[in-house]
Amino acid sequence: MDVLQNPKYSYLLGKQPLFYKIFKTLFYCYSKFVFKTYAPLRVFGRDNIPDSSFIFCSNHNSHMDVALLAVASKKSFNHFGMLAARDYWFENWIKRGAVNTIMNLIPVDRQSNENKKLSIQDSEALCNAFMDYGQRNLILFPEGTRGEPGKMLPFKKGAATFSLNLNKPILPAVIHGSHKIWPRGRVFFGLPTRINVYILEPIYPRSFLKDSSGSDTEAAEAIKNMTTTLEQSIKEKVETLYG
Repeated sequence: MDVLQNPKYSYLLGKQPLFYKIFKTLFYCYSKFVFKTYAPLRVFGRDNIPDSSFIFCSNHNSHMDVALLAVASKKSFNHFGMLAARDYWFENWIKRGAVNTIMNLIPVDRQSNENKKLSIQDSEALCNAFMDYGQRNLILFPEGTRGEPGKMLPFKKGAATFSLNLNKPILPAVIHGSHKIWPRGRVFFGLPTRINVYILEPIYPRSFLKDSSGSDTEAAEAIKNMTTTLEQSIKEKVETLYG
């Protein structure tokens, strides 16, 4: 079956059901309230946000980072999707339904999963269809997991791969302060503190291609260089903030 015809993923295509839209809007309003009162948010560089669809990438130190990026861009959760492990989030309808009420999860099979049902091309097709409706966007954390504040893990190539294959720019950002409120390992919020989000200049995939041959070698080199550029831009800002 064509992945775009699979009813399990129909919520990603076109206009979403009203049920999903209401819950996403309510959670976005709740997030804005939190980032105005309990964790006052300041955003720098909103002028860097492209007019078209983009892939938001940042450092990742807290559970609240997804909500921070959405509020920082002034776009509700109806406008963002996140890649999620198919074997963990999509095989259980309760888990899939609960999370999808506030976030659009797009399935991807992890390399470690021996029972793969989706190719990377399938995941890209879902991303492309999702983003092309209403200029929606993706959120990816290139480190692959939450890390320690101020300590960057090596970036994975996933963000650059999707950016090149979908021809969507990467929008780098740096989050500072979320680790103080809701760090890894903590169940509840900590003490109130101010949070800053710095939105950096976008990275356009086609600028990394030397010619139009479209060879696998050229694509691999472009993905490698994009990943390096993305990592350096975020890492340099992180180092200035954490010292």
